[in-house]
Amino acid sequence: MDFSAKQIAGAVAAALAILALAAGIIDWRHRKRSDLDRVSLIDWRNVQVFALIATIIAAAVAFQL
Repeated sequence: MDFSAKQIAGAVAAALAILALAAGIIDWRHRKRSDLDRVSLIDWRNVQVFALIATIIAAAVAFQL
Protein backbone atom coordinates (compact mmCIF):
# COMPACT_ATOMS: atom_id res chain seq x y z
CA MET A 1 0.00 0.00 0.00
CA ASP A 2 1.47 3.26 -1.09
CA PHE A 3 0.25 6.33 0.68
CA SER A 4 0.78 9.77 -0.74
CA ALA A 5 2.40 12.52 1.27
CA LYS A 6 -0.94 14.35 1.41
CA GLN A 7 -2.65 11.31 2.93
CA ILE A 8 0.10 10.89 5.52
CA ALA A 9 0.01 14.58 6.48
CA GLY A 10 -3.77 14.42 6.74
CA ALA A 11 -3.61 11.34 8.95
CA VAL A 12 -1.02 13.01 11.19
CA ALA A 13 -3.21 16.11 11.46
CA ALA A 14 -6.22 13.96 12.38
CA ALA A 15 -4.25 12.02 14.99
CA LEU A 16 -2.95 15.23 16.53
CA ALA A 17 -6.46 16.69 16.61
CA ILE A 18 -7.69 13.60 18.46
CA LEU A 19 -4.77 13.93 20.88
CA ALA A 20 -5.63 17.58 21.50
CA LEU A 21 -9.28 16.69 22.12
CA ALA A 22 -8.33 13.90 24.52
CA ALA A 23 -5.90 16.16 26.37
CA GLY A 24 -8.61 18.80 26.69
CA ILE A 25 -11.04 16.30 28.18
CA ILE A 26 -8.42 14.95 30.58
CA ASP A 27 -7.46 18.48 31.64
CA TRP A 28 -11.11 19.37 32.22
CA ARG A 29 -11.59 16.27 34.38
CA HIS A 30 -8.39 17.08 36.26
CA ARG A 31 -9.56 20.62 37.05
CA LYS A 32 -12.96 19.32 38.28
CA ARG A 33 -11.53 16.61 40.58
CA SER A 34 -12.89 16.35 44.10
CA ASP A 35 -9.63 15.20 45.70
CA LEU A 36 -7.24 18.13 45.26
CA ASP A 37 -4.30 16.06 46.50
CA ARG A 38 -4.44 13.87 43.40
CA VAL A 39 -2.03 15.55 41.05
CA SER A 40 -1.11 14.60 37.52
CA LEU A 41 2.41 13.88 36.36
CA ILE A 42 1.61 15.34 32.95
CA ASP A 43 0.53 18.93 32.37
CA TRP A 44 -2.36 18.19 30.01
CA ARG A 45 -2.95 21.85 29.15
CA ASN A 46 0.53 22.06 27.60
CA VAL A 47 -0.04 18.79 25.76
CA GLN A 48 -3.26 20.21 24.35
CA VAL A 49 -1.63 23.47 23.25
CA PHE A 50 1.32 21.78 21.55
CA ALA A 51 -0.98 19.24 19.87
CA LEU A 52 -3.16 22.06 18.53
CA ILE A 53 -0.13 23.91 17.18
CA ALA A 54 1.16 20.72 15.55
CA THR A 55 -2.31 20.03 14.12
CA ILE A 56 -2.40 23.45 12.48
CA ILE A 57 1.06 22.93 11.01
CA ALA A 58 0.25 19.42 9.76
CA ALA A 59 -3.04 20.58 8.25
CA ALA A 60 -1.27 23.47 6.50
CA VAL A 61 1.27 21.03 5.08
CA ALA A 62 -1.50 18.68 3.96
CA PHE A 63 -3.33 21.49 2.17
CA GLN A 64 -0.15 22.64 0.42
CA LEU A 65 0.66 19.20 -0.99
